[in-house]
Amino acid sequence: MSNSTENNDMVDEVLIDIEEHSQAEPTANECCIYRVPFKIRRMKADDYTPRLISIGPLHHGKKELADMENKKKRFMKCFRDETNDQKLDEISTFIKNNERGIRHSYAEISKLNSLRYRLMIMYDAIVIIGFFVRIAKGDRSDLLLAIDTQAYTLRSDLQLVENQLPYFVLEKIYEMYLPMAGFGLPTFMELCRSFFGQHADFKLNPLAPGETVKHFADWRRSTILKGHPEEQPHGYMVDFPCAMKLHESGVKFKSVERECRLKVKFEKRKHRIPCFNLHELQIPHFSVHSQTECLLRNILAFEQCHYPSDTRFCNYIIFLDYLIDTEKDVDLLVGEGVIKNNLGNNTLVANLVNESCRSMIT
Repeated sequence: MSNSTENNDMVDEVLIDIEEHSQAEPTANECCIYRVPFKIRRMKADDYTPRLISIGPLHHGKKELADMENKKKRFMKCFRDETNDQKLDEISTFIKNNERGIRHSYAEISKLNSLRYRLMIMYDAIVIIGFFVRIAKGDRSDLLLAIDTQAYTLRSDLQLVENQLPYFVLEKIYEMYLPMAGFGLPTFMELCRSFFGQHADFKLNPLAPGETVKHFADWRRSTILKGHPEEQPHGYMVDFPCAMKLHESGVKFKSVERECRLKVKFEKRKHRIPCFNLHELQIPHFSVHSQTECLLRNILAFEQCHYPSDTRFCNYIIFLDYLIDTEKDVDLLVGEGVIKNNLGNNTLVANLVNESCRSMIT
């Protein structure tokens, strides 16, 4: 065989390979769901990995999550029984018409063909809506909702940055389902807020008219940033003293309740003795519980991927990292009511803050 023939065969193979395997890549403006970068993930991979249910393509097909795939089919059967085949066809058409936009919401290209991809999106959307509706109705007959630890894990999984569906998909499918579900169900926004809970550490703020979010992880970040000015101060914080050093220099700490959880103020307070001033560092109350580290890490990862020029939450964690060096710093902040430690060990809180800060790309 001549070199010319060999070259022609190779060119043909390249063209076939390109045709079969190349797909249009999403642009930066379209992406909102990311695989956590290795440099961040390697610090604590489990905090970015679903333990109970896979949502979307990034963890789809994992053997350890296979049990939930059968549950998704049971939820789909319930959904069909409550609606009809025509409604399923309408939802299928909606997903098909928006397949490109859905695919391009993910920074990683899925290898699933069109039919399998659309089925995955439909099953995942239906199971999420099914769980949410059951909570809204007070129905805890499903074991996942009846067992607190399982329900807790489910809520956590649905807020992982790698485990998301675009919010508009869920909202639209719920709107299509609502007329068939009877009276008494709330809007999708209220349905979501009910599922994730009203406790101050978990609740999602209501979305203002016209306000949109990309997905649940984005909504969590938006909730935390509410009331925080978008305008960022110039410059960097360098060598800020830890809490104990500030305390020893005469700075007082005060826990405050503010709409914005990240708004820290350094105030001067008059002393009873003339010519003396007290310096007071006012910090919004910060509660630490068993899921805090997982939530922090996922918001940090999402912000770095999607909002690289608006890292207000990252900046807040950097501030906490400067403030907390050791258990003694946490002891002081717990004593002043700035931190509520539900972990029981102040060393764990110090480690949580310090290690979360190290999960940032520098």
